[in-house]
Amino acid sequence: MQTKQIKNEWPYYVRRVVQYLSFSIFLYLLLFLDPRTEKDLSANIFLRMSPLSAIGAMMASKSFVFKYWPAIVVLLLTIPFGRFFCAWICPLGTTIDITDRLFAGVRKKSQINIYDGRRFKYYLLAFLLLSLLFTQQCVGWFDPISIATNVYAITIHPYLVQLIDGLFGYFNALPLIGGPFVFIHKGIHSIFFAYHAPFFRGHGILLSVGVFIIAFGIVYRRYWCRNICPMGAMLALFSDWSFFKRKVSSSCTSCGVCVERCGMGAISSDGHGTAEGECVLCMTCQKVCPENSITFGVRQPAEQMHAVDLSKRAFLVSGIISAVTVPLLRLNYVRSVNKGKASVIRPPGAVDEDEFLARCIRCGECMKVCKTNGLHPVLLEAGVEGLWTPKLIPRLGYCDYGCVLCTRVCPSGAIKRLDLEEKREIALGKARIDHNRCIPWVGYARLPELEKRWQDFNCGVCEEVCPVPTKAIHFNTYVDTQQREIRRPFVREDVCIGCGFCEKVCPVLGTAAIIVEGIQPQKKIRSLKDFSNKSSTFLPETIGNWRRVFGPNAYEGKEKLYEYVNGGAEPYLSYSFVRVVSAEYQKDTDKKILVDIWEFSSSEDAFGVFTKDRAGTDINLGNGSARFHNCLYLWNGTCFIKIEPREGDVLPEEVTFVGKAIIDTMPYKRMSLPAVMEYLPEQYLIQGSPKFFHKKIILDNIYISDNFIEENVFRLSEKTDAVIAEYRLEANAEPLKLMLIRYPDNNIARVVFDNVVRLWRSWSEKEFAEGAI
Repeated sequence: MQTKQIKNEWPYYVRRVVQYLSFSIFLYLLLFLDPRTEKDLSANIFLRMSPLSAIGAMMASKSFVFKYWPAIVVLLLTIPFGRFFCAWICPLGTTIDITDRLFAGVRKKSQINIYDGRRFKYYLLAFLLLSLLFTQQCVGWFDPISIATNVYAITIHPYLVQLIDGLFGYFNALPLIGGPFVFIHKGIHSIFFAYHAPFFRGHGILLSVGVFIIAFGIVYRRYWCRNICPMGAMLALFSDWSFFKRKVSSSCTSCGVCVERCGMGAISSDGHGTAEGECVLCMTCQKVCPENSITFGVRQPAEQMHAVDLSKRAFLVSGIISAVTVPLLRLNYVRSVNKGKASVIRPPGAVDEDEFLARCIRCGECMKVCKTNGLHPVLLEAGVEGLWTPKLIPRLGYCDYGCVLCTRVCPSGAIKRLDLEEKREIALGKARIDHNRCIPWVGYARLPELEKRWQDFNCGVCEEVCPVPTKAIHFNTYVDTQQREIRRPFVREDVCIGCGFCEKVCPVLGTAAIIVEGIQPQKKIRSLKDFSNKSSTFLPETIGNWRRVFGPNAYEGKEKLYEYVNGGAEPYLSYSFVRVVSAEYQKDTDKKILVDIWEFSSSEDAFGVFTKDRAGTDINLGNGSARFHNCLYLWNGTCFIKIEPREGDVLPEEVTFVGKAIIDTMPYKRMSLPAVMEYLPEQYLIQGSPKFFHKKIILDNIYISDNFIEENVFRLSEKTDAVIAEYRLEANAEPLKLMLIRYPDNNIARVVFDNVVRLWRSWSEKEFAEGAI
């Protein structure tokens, strides 16, 4: 009695498990790309598995890119095991397998005949490699992993999130059951790591490419993998040395089942031969063979190896097409009109434009990971060669000042890895204000009309959101005869980083009144390190007999100031604080002094801190100076300088000598006092008494009443300019205090007046006649 052979199906099921597990990992890494990238746990591992992208990036950079070590591993495994990657790991191949099953019924009825010769992918590979020799990057348009990443991250994921939002928006509105659905909705959002539905401009082209590739399944199974995929062609060339190949035993009856079921069309009509480099080790033929005639192992019989017939003439044509196509792809009308200037805003850390276009593999991961949904695929704004590369569209999303995810996720080095401090010093572009659309500038242009009938044209949204500590947007203030203001914004290009936050929030409808224009190459703005180096000039190694023994150390921004001034930082932060640089000097063995240089974004605020801290009598240094015993206080431009003794008996003349030496290293420019100071009467004024400030925290430290004023009755804020000065009307008389506050709006001044009247009445039972205050 003949026993029936047991089918050897387990390799097929092992392959299916590995394939779907790999695909699941791919989707998981895409969904959780943001948190995985923050933890730096190789979220882009699949992109770095592509040998095609690896060769493209390395040829573009003319160096070995170590990030692509997974691609090297894939190539090394291809030599013994053949073209396994396509059926076991490739996410696009898995997607095609799934959709091909959906088209099975349609495919059987289809009468369409199209090219199925398998040679085209080799010619396409030759075209891509030759284009790379001409420094033209076309690999990203055809790399299967880049295509899969784009399709899922830029198209499917946003549509899926929008669909979920739509469904739950309907269920959340239903009575009784709506409540629980709100919590389920939040949970699903956290799973998909999308707290707002992302949208990508131009995603329709990427979606069309995905649909186009999948639609081939109506005619042939795995048509892309058979005939077009250039990475498949590359792996096929390496698999020629493979020893793990398909073998057919003599028990084969040429029934044709394996021929019909082979998704790659790699099996000859008699079932014995296998096209070299076309088998992807899917194990389907082994599973379906009724005679168990098919196995996989070493030493495939020579007669079963069928070489793919490649034409030398076709390779020559590929070379000619490369030589002709590369110049055409580099045509960039927009860039030529802009006289070579950058036509798009690239992500932070992007290398120079030509190198960027050569390195970028058009994978879309930087766009997926962008927190503000500000990065979008380029269409033709950067020429044909720039298609699908990332660009920032500030009107849709700005570059977050505290985010560096795009610099971490780029696999090819087109975007350099930056830490947060480095990123904050990079200018992607420069903001430009359109005076014909900006609200304050339009108001200023209508000044003659406004003087007859006043309207408030002030708008400072762009300045409010600017994340640069020193603010890249400042104001030129026009004041009319009735003290009404128009604050016209202008951009300080030396500190503007081109993040686009101002353009994003601009309230002008349509095109924003402030627009960021890209710059190439990206430039460094003045940084903390630059200032520290500059301060080394202000604080030299030696000043006469004084030798620097500590510093200079720079403390920039709020958090760093808290580290330096523990418990006393708030008053300085009420002004436009930028940084403080500190150094210690020693003379002989027993004398030490501490020198602090405080920088503010305006000379008025530097003057304010000078008035707050100063003591003693005036001396003639810088824009203003005072000395109290052996302590020196200086105001020069946007800097306030304080010199205090630390050890030993330091003489007043010694601190003055050091202060003069520091002032002499600084550029001197005559500075005007804040406008509110001009209203102080000069007669009876006690010299050195005026204190200029903005916020209540400074007022709280100035004695103006026996009663403590808890509430902010004077409506003090960063938009108010206030000064308190002392006057002595007679010798030996108690000084009187005069406070002047300048408000941006007359109505606020009236409200404050009423507040003061109520406050006075709450302190005293005495009534006073109208006009007494």
